[in-house]
Amino acid sequence: MNSGNSFATFGASETPAEAGLPRQGISRREPLAGAYALLLLFMVVYCARPGDWIPGLAAVPLAKITAILALLALAFSLLHGGRRLPREVSYLAVLVGQMFLAAAFSPVWRGGATQASLDFSKVLIVVVIMAVVVTTGTRLRRLIFVQAGSVALIALVTVWKGKLELGRLEGSLSGNYADPNDLALAIIISLPLCLALLFMSRSFVRKALWAIAMLVMLYAVFLTGSRGGFVALVAAAAALLWEFAVRGRRRYLVVVAAIVACLLWQFSGQVLRGRLKGTFNPNEDTAASYGSAEARQQLFWRSIEVTMKHPLFGVGPGNFAEISGSWHVTHNAFTEMSAEAGLPALMLYGLILWSGFKNVGLVKRWAKRQKDSNVLAKGLMASLVGYVVGSCFLSVGYNFLPYFLVAYTTALFLIIKKSSGRNNVSTLEGQEKAGQEALGVAEEGRTAAFAS
Repeated sequence: MNSGNSFATFGASETPAEAGLPRQGISRREPLAGAYALLLLFMVVYCARPGDWIPGLAAVPLAKITAILALLALAFSLLHGGRRLPREVSYLAVLVGQMFLAAAFSPVWRGGATQASLDFSKVLIVVVIMAVVVTTGTRLRRLIFVQAGSVALIALVTVWKGKLELGRLEGSLSGNYADPNDLALAIIISLPLCLALLFMSRSFVRKALWAIAMLVMLYAVFLTGSRGGFVALVAAAAALLWEFAVRGRRRYLVVVAAIVACLLWQFSGQVLRGRLKGTFNPNEDTAASYGSAEARQQLFWRSIEVTMKHPLFGVGPGNFAEISGSWHVTHNAFTEMSAEAGLPALMLYGLILWSGFKNVGLVKRWAKRQKDSNVLAKGLMASLVGYVVGSCFLSVGYNFLPYFLVAYTTALFLIIKKSSGRNNVSTLEGQEKAGQEALGVAEEGRTAAFAS
């Protein structure tokens, strides 16, 4: 791949220091600028939830307004056309169809399952819009900024105004931020994006603001006392350190991470320490952590049992709690999919996540010399790792955020592929393989000549 012009589509004017993701404003001459503006507005409403914490906005039907705007944006996108939808978007479309089939054949409550499927199907609209209109690095960067900045703001508001329940920080807003476990996971999958934006920023002030935001987000995660969130945080941090500190040769990040971890563990990890100890020892039980761990094990095996009994369509989206025996969800996104929508839904869910990892892997290989795109790919990789690990402890399969993450990787991959001047992934992979084989032949020739 020609690294000299690999990001030519990101802007007409580009300086060497800004190679990778140069700034470019939204102009009227850009295609689908209106649809992209509507997409940004939707992301602000969904991620920041302004109606929950800004007085007066609660009376405004923001959800309905943004839904209509999203439909308009989708109509503009489809009218424009010109881009084939990626495979992972097709997986998501089939997943939505599988959920409606599961609702239709539900042996528990078809009405509730249908409503849950309708609510989830909205993510398909947003992901299709992203795939069509996010065609430049600047657009992708703004989109990620909205999510990362919104979650950072939510963390700040929650720490400031949130209340403690049994020593745990409760979310002060509704939706994805109400439950402390959900709040922790939303913060964790956004933390690597904040770090990527920090490294991509040219201004010292912006770097400092992102650093402060990340400290507040980490503080909030520790205050939630979420055990699943803590495991996900460790996984995401390990991925970040591997990508940026080890492979990226920023060794100082290991020291910084160790210092921050020790300080947070000492000054805000009391409840978390107690809950971790109480997971396996009832004598160390804190905030009912031992009983919670036992209940989750029972729910896991119950979800496996339901999956085996209803392997094709499950019991219908959102219906597991009714037959769980305790009115609780599965607390595992993978068994949530299999128990409520069948094994085909679990397979499609896995394919969607795998597509995200594949996209960032290809971007890292093809854009090694493009600093910003490579940094963003590494951040997305860590976010996906954190989500996959965290989703093993939470029923978040219907949450929009993981599908947004995969959509970001899709947009980044398509931008890289377009800027490379190739239209076929197999062609690029074939060229890379041929190059490696040529190097091997040359090396063998040099060895033979030396031996002779």
